[in-house]
Amino acid sequence: MAIERDDAGGEARWIWAVLFFCVAAFAKVPSLDMMVTGHLYTPGLGFIHAHNALVLASYDWTPLIGRSILAGLVALALLGPVLARLMHRLGWEALAAQCLGPWRRMAAVAVLCGVLGPGLVVEVWLKNTVGRPRPVQVTAFGGDQPFHGVLQQGSDPATHRSFVSSHAAAGFWLLSLGLTAGPVWRRRWLLIGLLAGSLIGLGRMMQGGHFLSDIIFSFYAVWIPCVIIAALDRRRHQDQ
Repeated sequence: MAIERDDAGGEARWIWAVLFFCVAAFAKVPSLDMMVTGHLYTPGLGFIHAHNALVLASYDWTPLIGRSILAGLVALALLGPVLARLMHRLGWEALAAQCLGPWRRMAAVAVLCGVLGPGLVVEVWLKNTVGRPRPVQVTAFGGDQPFHGVLQQGSDPATHRSFVSSHAAAGFWLLSLGLTAGPVWRRRWLLIGLLAGSLIGLGRMMQGGHFLSDIIFSFYAVWIPCVIIAALDRRRHQDQ
């Protein structure tokens, strides 16, 4: 039993440690965001990498790819038994077993994580309540708004929606595809999610759409719901 608990969350300690470090760092030095963004901004020219082809592709395609993956997972979670019967008729018994078991479980957990993390926590809650101006809206970078630190409440959530990055959250959400797997694949999907979210987030920073802290805390807005859902899923399967 101890091995299973370690397998389910052995990497969680350092992730929590990084969270506490980031909260302390941005609370102590809120200008860290301005310092990082300043390296992406050229006075008189603005965010010169905003129209880079890769940056634009990341911005345009991330929502579509994310919704497509989510739709496929919903279909797998709902139609797993139908697909299993089809595989059985074709003589593909191993695939039939996967559709009924591991793949369907993975899909259901990932869908729940997507709805709770990038959906409710990011889009419904944080982006509609924090009210943080984006870099392009801040006076230092050509806008007309004062800079708001990551822990500072803004006054206009309707138009100031920098915290947190929903694009980056879509990339980080890929980590949920490994939550029901063994430790090796769980950690691989964690790395894939970290890499995808970080690169997408970097693109948004290059556009002046988000600060560094918006990207960092976007990961935690996804990861923490994933931890909760994964724990509930393990408990449900242990009770069966």
